[in-house]
Amino acid sequence: NKSTWPEFEIIEDQSECNGDKSEDNTLANSLISRNRSDDTMNSLMDSFQGDDDKKSWAHFQERIAKAPEQVLRYYRNSNSKPIWPILSGRPSKDDIPKCIYCGGSMCCEFQILPQLLYYFGVENEVNSLDWASIVVYACEASCEASLPYKHEYAWVQLYSPSA
Repeated sequence: NKSTWPEFEIIEDQSECNGDKSEDNTLANSLISRNRSDDTMNSLMDSFQGDDDKKSWAHFQERIAKAPEQVLRYYRNSNSKPIWPILSGRPSKDDIPKCIYCGGSMCCEFQILPQLLYYFGVENEVNSLDWASIVVYACEASCEASLPYKHEYAWVQLYSPSA
């Protein structure tokens, strides 16, 4: 059945956010060495002047290089912001609805990265499944804890080839 995706286990990797790990261990988990990444990023940023989507993509690639197999980013801090692959298609504050239970603000809870498409074996065809990022927002106050399931809001950022 073509609509059935393989089953994987998501393992939490603290290497990107733990400051106490050695630089050598961090580099072992990266595809690009730290110095080379900095030189490459500087070169990319110089050539991308004036194109905000390309700058955003370069920043996204730099962050993802720290954990290239990462498919999900969970944000424990309500002030955390997702990393956006492209500048266009980001939600404004007005785009994110208020919590339907308490009327409070919603914050980014987790982000599904486009790398997941690779693991699902999605082909790069005209009508295939595709996204730049999926960000799920939840109530900042974590209200209505008595409910087994709560309404959350997902923002799907699409990559437009015409952009």
